[in-house]
Amino acid sequence: MSNLASTFADRWLRRGIITSLALGFTIPYFRLLNGVHVTGDRIIDTLPRKNVVFLSNHQTYFMEAMAIFDVVYVRHRLPLEDPFMRFSAATETMKQNLLTQLFTKGGGVTFRRSFREGGKDVKRGADFQGIAKVEEAIATGWLLHFPAGTTQKGAPLRPGVAQLLHRTKAVAVPVRVDGFRNLLLYRQFPGKVLKKCRVALHPPLDLAKFYAAPYHKDAGAEVVEGLSSILADPD
Repeated sequence: MSNLASTFADRWLRRGIITSLALGFTIPYFRLLNGVHVTGDRIIDTLPRKNVVFLSNHQTYFMEAMAIFDVVYVRHRLPLEDPFMRFSAATETMKQNLLTQLFTKGGGVTFRRSFREGGKDVKRGADFQGIAKVEEAIATGWLLHFPAGTTQKGAPLRPGVAQLLHRTKAVAVPVRVDGFRNLLLYRQFPGKVLKKCRVALHPPLDLAKFYAAPYHKDAGAEVVEGLSSILADPD
């Protein structure tokens, strides 16, 4: 299959996956069987169509990603390619089964974590190819990114998020999600009903001075601290 044909097929496969999830899952499950309350989403219509990153806390593998895709493409009815929204995910997570591979086709941007794999802590070099894919996703559209890099409750944000922001100069929108763990029936499988969840979009971080100056780890630490104050789990 030629690159042009492959791109065409991938485009329509993505459209089919997102549309099917909206009609078959997010609308009935999030709105009818449960209650997902969204605040701050007026900002969606004011954002540029490229170079935007949503920075969210991470409670489940996919539930909050589906909810935010629902906010963008269903609630606000934005075209599926304008903006072209994707989400970041660990490579090993997205290779688990056919369903996760379909989610990757729907918008997953995979990279190998340097600190964790398969639920265990590891230490290895950065995945520069994966980082390049994440940066390309931001440059060409919108990316939902999870700076903690794990669904483990109370996990600190990784310092690399500040370097990512400085390199991309992206519009950074913090997103706080709550209650999505309560939807899980078994491990990462949803099924519980009559639960209340919340998605809160915050105004973009004020990073003008941070972007204008050369990167310094102390300035990066301040950015991470400010973001942590929005995304961190309450004590």
